[in-house]
Parts: sequence; structure tokens; C-alpha cells
Amino acid sequence: MDGIVWWEIETADPERFQRFHAALSGWSFEPAFADTELGADYWIVQADGRGIGGLQRSAASDAPPSAGPRLYLAVEDLEAALVRVVALGGVIERHRIALGGDDRWFGTFRDPTGVSFGLWTAHPERS
Repeated sequence: MDGIVWWEIETADPERFQRFHAALSGWSFEPAFADTELGADYWIVQADGRGIGGLQRSAASDAPPSAGPRLYLAVEDLEAALVRVVALGGVIERHRIALGGDDRWFGTFRDPTGVSFGLWTAHPERS
């Protein structure tokens, strides 16, 4: 295998997901595939004008995701990013965790739609 080439998120509330992640990460969302066999509500997740992943509406009856991979986003200031997550309606799962070494700190959160993400930084805690 040559590595990750795409990632997708499914949520019953993609509009709420879009508002939260546009505000948190600056992502934009371009509707896609409406006239294809996919036949689903689908958006290309974009960062700096390039597609980095996909977002699809799941059936309202689907259980929230609880197993599977977690996407980690790089941030300069982990604590400031976690504060912003809460201000935008997310919930912190794990505050800063040190993994050892001098470049391995992370925290995790659930966005308002229930999708879990990680935040990763190479910087020690700021006083």
C-alpha cells in the first residue's frame, strides 16, 4: 500500500459538521456527485482550494460512529485549539496527552455531530 489517498466522514447532520469545521479549520465544502450513481448528499472537503476528503449524509437512523480511524489535525497551539472546539460546540474527549519525546502531544474531541477528531502538536504546553 502507498498510504492514505482519501478519507470520508458520514454524519446525519452534514450542515452542522460544515459550519463547525469551516470555523475551526477553515475548510470549505463543495457539493459533488449529485448526478452520479452515488446518488447521495456528498461534499468534497477542501483545504486551501484542494480536495482532502469527503463528507456524506448518513441515514438519520444510523448509530453515531464509534469505531474506525480517527483523523488528527496539526495545530500550533493545542490548548487554544481545544478552547475553540468548546466555543464552537464541540466536546473535549482528552485534554493534552504527552506521548514522550519532545514532539508528541495530542488531544481529542467530538464535533457537534458526534464525529471524533484528534489535534496534534509538536509544541510543549504554553504558559
